[in-house]
Amino acid sequence: MLRTIFLVAAALMAVILGAAWWLLIADSKAPETAPGLFAVEDWRALMPEDASTLPTEIRVLEVGRDKAPGFAARAGGFGTDWNTTYNSIQIVWPDRTLVIDGAVDADTAIGMKQSEADWAFDEPAYETLLAAMLAADQVLITHEHLDHVMAVARHPDPAALAPRLVLNAPQIAALAVFARGTLDPAIANLAPRLDGTVQLVAPGVVIVPAPGHTPGSQLVFIRTRDGRETLLIGDVAWSLDAVEMLTTRPVLTQYMIFDPNEDRAAVKAQLRALHDLMATNPDLIVIPAHDGNLIVGLIADGHLTEGFRN
Repeated sequence: MLRTIFLVAAALMAVILGAAWWLLIADSKAPETAPGLFAVEDWRALMPEDASTLPTEIRVLEVGRDKAPGFAARAGGFGTDWNTTYNSIQIVWPDRTLVIDGAVDADTAIGMKQSEADWAFDEPAYETLLAAMLAADQVLITHEHLDHVMAVARHPDPAALAPRLVLNAPQIAALAVFARGTLDPAIANLAPRLDGTVQLVAPGVVIVPAPGHTPGSQLVFIRTRDGRETLLIGDVAWSLDAVEMLTTRPVLTQYMIFDPNEDRAAVKAQLRALHDLMATNPDLIVIPAHDGNLIVGLIADGHLTEGFRN
């Protein structure tokens, strides 16, 4: 009898450990190679020769923050914290601006809360974002998830915002899902202004399609007037260490959060390509949208400027 109990317990433990391994660790490593996926030479070829036309700075506006276990952002990241930021980026020229990502509104931020102690939402910052979108020449998003589109899908003046939106077809199709109500016709009836190819959308700003995390995911490659190059990678990874360690989010995160699920094979290939890109271009600054620690550091060293220009 005792032997039977022991065997049953051992079998159950094996099942539990196997499930934990699959949900938290398995299927997370990037492939050995991802040749030709991201060709920075092609992006650079689109840059204007006249450096005076390039943007002068990149600014970041944090609308909210939170904290979650590190293993949620990178499989195997046990014993670490992931300091999450919800933000928007403003690219600045002397005479105009471009805004990237619509962050979260208060309702969305509350619904996504992970840590009572570390969660915060900045309503004045969100109001600043709404106004900055209307002042911008163009408004783009890295991808079509609710923590990047709410200031678009729920903007209080959609008719004024619509002419500024530069989106691809999958992004437009998804906005109605995140509006949680009737999407204003001015937004719902948008025509795509991005065609799924590498495109120069403004002097010094190149859009690089990267479907995987979502069908409409894209990178934003930026060269500023001082010659520095920055790559915004949206949610290909949630933290830079995932790129450095060639490890994506665990399967558990995918099943709990993403609907529909992301294309894990595509995301893992993109991690490899980004890792290799960083290795061959050590001066390139790669920024995952939600890496709070990294963004704080980039503000401290002057690569990013905190807050939006009025």
